[in-house]
Amino acid sequence: MSNDAEVLVQEKSAKQLQAGRFRGLLDIAVVFLPIVLFGLLGNWIGLETITGGFIVNIGYVVSIVVAGLVLKQGGTNWREIGLARPKSWFRTTLLALGAFVGAIVLIVGVQMIALSLPGVAAEAPDVSRFDSLVGNVPFLLLMLTLAWTIIAFGEEMIYRAYIINRLGDVFGHEKVGLVLAVITSGVIFGLAHFAEGPVGLLTNGAFGLLFGWIYLKSGRNLWITIIAHGLLNTLRFVLVFAGAA
Repeated sequence: MSNDAEVLVQEKSAKQLQAGRFRGLLDIAVVFLPIVLFGLLGNWIGLETITGGFIVNIGYVVSIVVAGLVLKQGGTNWREIGLARPKSWFRTTLLALGAFVGAIVLIVGVQMIALSLPGVAAEAPDVSRFDSLVGNVPFLLLMLTLAWTIIAFGEEMIYRAYIINRLGDVFGHEKVGLVLAVITSGVIFGLAHFAEGPVGLLTNGAFGLLFGWIYLKSGRNLWITIIAHGLLNTLRFVLVFAGAA
């Protein structure tokens, strides 16, 4: 191959890579658009209301559907990026329990550090939108249902499986690119919980980083983080119901 031909091939590869990155960012924007729009609408109505919370959850459902279509168009699916049947449900469950405990330790640790920093007027995460959950059995049952459906599945499918893999296309699937993908997904996950205030943003961001790392370290076994996420939210809602959070 002549030097001119090699240059043309290199230029073509560079353009294809650039186009792939642009397409990756565009796909992420398209998938997250429903979450952002429905989230803003739900926040405007009031996240503490059933209507506001319902609208936010609808946004996640729409985004999951859109993401599924985008994945299909790219020749893949949810099973290939995390929802395939694990080789061992027992091992997956044990790892999920470990992730659950690790998440609690991390969240409590980050919160304690943030609240103890000198000169920083930080407040505990704002969970006032769940005030009506205290002592309310029907609402508790509703939230537990959401904890194991839209929250556990929806957030893990979008913030872990989808965005980390898509950002891998943007940053590259080598170690550095995947580290950037996990960090970016963690930041986005933290920002998505802006309603909980600065400390809530930090704890959720740290949680997102941990679960992103677990997702990749486990060979993209999304069931681990789904189960752990469901357990974590179950604990949270039960504590709020009991007036202990």
